[in-house]
Amino acid sequence: MRFVVAVATSHSWFEYLFSTRRFAQIGVGVALGVLLYAPQSEASDTLGGALSASAATLPMDLLRRFDDYLGRWSIVLLVVFLCLALLGNILLKRRMQQNRALLQSNKEILATIMNNVDAYIYIKSPTLEYQYVNQRICDLFGLTPDKIVGKRDEVFFDPGTAAKIDLIDNEVLESGQKRTIEESAVLQGESLVRTFLSIKMPLVMSPGAPPSLCGISTELTDYLEMQSRSHFLAFYDPLTGLPNRRLLMESLTSAILQEEWAKTHSAILVIDLDNFRLVNDIQGHESGDQLLISVAQQLRQRLEPEATLARFSSDEFVVLVNNLGEQQAEATHKAERIARQMLETITQLHNGHALHISASIGISLFSGCEYSMDSVLQQADMALQQAKSAGGNTLYFFNTEMQTSVLERASLEADLYKALERNELALHYQVQVDHQGVTTGVEALLRWYHPERGWVSPATFIPIAEANGLIIPIGYWVLRSACEQLAKWSHQTAYAPLSISVNVSSVQFQNPGFVSDVEELLAITQAPPSRLVLEVTESLLMREPVRVRATMLKLREQGIRFALDDFGTGYSSLSYLKRLPLDELKIDQSFIRELLTDKTDAAIVDTTILLAVSLGLTVVAEGVEQKEQLDWLRGHGCYRYQGYFFGRPTPIEYLFEAY
Repeated sequence: MRFVVAVATSHSWFEYLFSTRRFAQIGVGVALGVLLYAPQSEASDTLGGALSASAATLPMDLLRRFDDYLGRWSIVLLVVFLCLALLGNILLKRRMQQNRALLQSNKEILATIMNNVDAYIYIKSPTLEYQYVNQRICDLFGLTPDKIVGKRDEVFFDPGTAAKIDLIDNEVLESGQKRTIEESAVLQGESLVRTFLSIKMPLVMSPGAPPSLCGISTELTDYLEMQSRSHFLAFYDPLTGLPNRRLLMESLTSAILQEEWAKTHSAILVIDLDNFRLVNDIQGHESGDQLLISVAQQLRQRLEPEATLARFSSDEFVVLVNNLGEQQAEATHKAERIARQMLETITQLHNGHALHISASIGISLFSGCEYSMDSVLQQADMALQQAKSAGGNTLYFFNTEMQTSVLERASLEADLYKALERNELALHYQVQVDHQGVTTGVEALLRWYHPERGWVSPATFIPIAEANGLIIPIGYWVLRSACEQLAKWSHQTAYAPLSISVNVSSVQFQNPGFVSDVEELLAITQAPPSRLVLEVTESLLMREPVRVRATMLKLREQGIRFALDDFGTGYSSLSYLKRLPLDELKIDQSFIRELLTDKTDAAIVDTTILLAVSLGLTVVAEGVEQKEQLDWLRGHGCYRYQGYFFGRPTPIEYLFEAY
């Protein structure tokens, strides 16, 4: 039996067989070669003859053994090759399955990432039909991928948006360059304009094929809306929609620095609603807010488009008007005309409850870089305060005299803060007498001696103290000094019956700690409460009558008496006066001054005396300076007096000496 056996002995070739798909094919081929007899041909006969000739020279047993040996090993090799071929085939299939599973796993991971990334990812064909879309695009269009793939943007966007997208996509494909752009898009059937930041690039899918388009878009709509909202809140008033103080200050700075306006005048108008607090107190804050909105709308309609209208505070609006002319007189006239239009507009507003609405306006003219923005606003605010002091519903221009007055007031206020520390404040006392000339008491009057200014009028510094809150510590010092004096007199027989009247500011009286302060002072000084008279004004009684009455009743329980000061100058309700725990009624000196020459004043005083008697109150006439006035008052039933006729206010140590 003749066999053809091919054995590969190279190690590298052996590895090649086992590492490639050819291994199985080669193994099968070798096995078939071993199993088949060589074909009967001339070539085989030649080979067989050569072998026979060689075999004739060898021993027959050796040849037979060699032949058996080859036969057995040929079968072994055949089996080995078959097993290796089968094993290689199994390993190959397993590796292919693993690669296929890995590929599927990677595909799923990639799909998960693509569908969950916060971006719109898509691939378009060279003709701009969608080939791939992630889940964000499906959510945007409200469709499944199979209903998007193969379609163009015209199906999903409005015509204008689709045309712009096609133009940009074609530019990217033609240039072969990546582009980053901001796109605005409107979906079919929607009006919302969406904004996207898109990165678009050509993508070669296979060698030699025209490039497709790959796009990654991030929606900026919510971010831009949030940014716009933040900008609005930073520069605009949320209630009226007008520019706020910050934006107006920027506009004002720009106007001051603007070269083309350097030779022309501009104006700042500060508008403040008169008694706006009443609207909130009577009608509620919702009505007040609606009034502010109406004011903003009406003022905006009356102003030129170039003018800037801003809301500065609760009820304060500011108007910036530029280019009023080179001549100051012309600019003043234009600014006044605008201001009067504003006043007229506001007075014509109705808030549903017939409350009269008016405003006060302060105006400051400026040109070029002559003033800073802060000084311009300060000047307009000074003018506004003058307008409000004049009764409101009017306008005032700023002038240098006004600035001098304001600066003087500011300096005086700064000095007033130090007055208590420096012991510059003092009490002077003015006697009160009865019709028999007997001193019944005194009124404590606050005085301030400034080391440089000299004596400062109470009419000057008391309003300042009330405005900045200093009246509370100052008023406490006055009460303490009066109580200490009463305590001293209580141990002196000649002065023990005397009372001390103390003026109480409305700011001090409405302070929540006022009652406890008075009780504490009485306990510390041991002053007799019945000798302390607190003088209050009509304006205080009418401001918060219920609360004021409750406070008065608490102090009345301690034995303290009350006097109504400057009667006739306010707007007291007579029906309410009888409900208050009053003891005295003081007729204001303005009526006493012209008592003998003015019939009207005489009638008022006479009526006041009759009213006080009917209410069971003691009448005290202030400002008595002549004997004729004293006689008239005595003849009409007034038996208590105070004024220069009896003595000027003086320090306590000289009080009775002077009298």
